[in-house]
Amino acid sequence: MQLTYPKAPSNGVQTLRPVLQAALQTQGFGINRLFASAAPAKISLSEAYRGYSLSLEDLSQGKGLKDARVGDWHYLVFADGVSIADAQLAEVRGHVEFASLNHGNLAAATVDALKLAEQSPQLQGKTVELRVLFVSALHVVAIWLHAAGEDVLIPIEPTPRELALTGLYSEAALLAQLKPKADQTKQRFDADTRGQLGS
Repeated sequence: MQLTYPKAPSNGVQTLRPVLQAALQTQGFGINRLFASAAPAKISLSEAYRGYSLSLEDLSQGKGLKDARVGDWHYLVFADGVSIADAQLAEVRGHVEFASLNHGNLAAATVDALKLAEQSPQLQGKTVELRVLFVSALHVVAIWLHAAGEDVLIPIEPTPRELALTGLYSEAALLAQLKPKADQTKQRFDADTRGQLGS
């Protein structure tokens, strides 16, 4: 399996470097010891890839990946070859700006999903574009390997285990699994006349 990447913002890495340097100097990330103890000189970044999102409305209406909205640029942050964070840049009026630094499980889970994909006979010899899909209302995150005529999705943390286990899914299989929960959640939101859900 060979990964390809979209054309990234030319100044993406330059935008991220000072933010990462500052974050490493504060040493304030107690949750992630790997990040807190990383030496700035040992930091490297992956190629940039895009995040996409589907809403409850999209899933309820039977929409699929072709309808997913394009979101932030993502970079995996490595220290000594180990993934320690996921850095995000947002495009704002034609420029990229720092959006967030996720030093939870997202980066490690992404690397694990890619290792799983590498071992899959289904993807042997194929060229796929790396993407990440979010269905925020259901807390679903999936690595999306996009190829002409075929999309493979690998749910990762924090996706609830009752919705999908980590493994390779076709678009149809994963979306069919998510749709009942999406319909149920959407009904709850629609019935919430006091506006308390989601706050």
